[in-house]
Amino acid sequence: MKRPLIVGQGLVFERAMLTAKDAGMDFLHVELVTSDGFNFDLDEIFQNYPCTDFDVFVALDERAVNQTRHKLIADVRLAGYALLNIVSPYAIVASDIKLLGNVHVGAGCNLGLGCRLGTGTWLDPQVLISANTKVGSCATLQAGAQLGVGVEIGRGTTLGPASIIPNHARIGRHCEWLLPGTLPAALPDYSFHDSLMPEGARILN
Repeated sequence: MKRPLIVGQGLVFERAMLTAKDAGMDFLHVELVTSDGFNFDLDEIFQNYPCTDFDVFVALDERAVNQTRHKLIADVRLAGYALLNIVSPYAIVASDIKLLGNVHVGAGCNLGLGCRLGTGTWLDPQVLISANTKVGSCATLQAGAQLGVGVEIGRGTTLGPASIIPNHARIGRHCEWLLPGTLPAALPDYSFHDSLMPEGARILN
């Protein structure tokens, strides 16, 4: 049986290890080094922790579009490693939920029937996800976010603390919403809303 290996950097790295301890996981961990905040030296991982013996969890990147986490997960998978999920024993998770690898579910989360969480999704504590909701890869849902029934969240999106997403909302890819209260029913890709830009801004190709 393969042993869990948690790799990463920063606050989410520490949080992932705490959740893994709560879950009784017998894991090893490696803090990663980077010179530019985007590219990481994985030689130590590849040399000392072979993919035949370890499954990996990547705990990294608290930035809005979560691109660094996505790149690192891709690098790890291309090297032949399987991804593992870390789920708090203090979370409530429906029996048919789909966790697609490298998913973190914090304490006090409640995940409803028919939900699907994409690869690299990060849930802080106390996140509520109602039935039949889909969350894209490498999305980040911060503490207390509440998603209604049938919501779709695009990949790489960050929803701030105590965000409320109405039923059947469609939130685009690589968005950031850090305002209190309820989101609109639809948010285009690459939309950014915070206290400095409450009316929002977008990156256009």
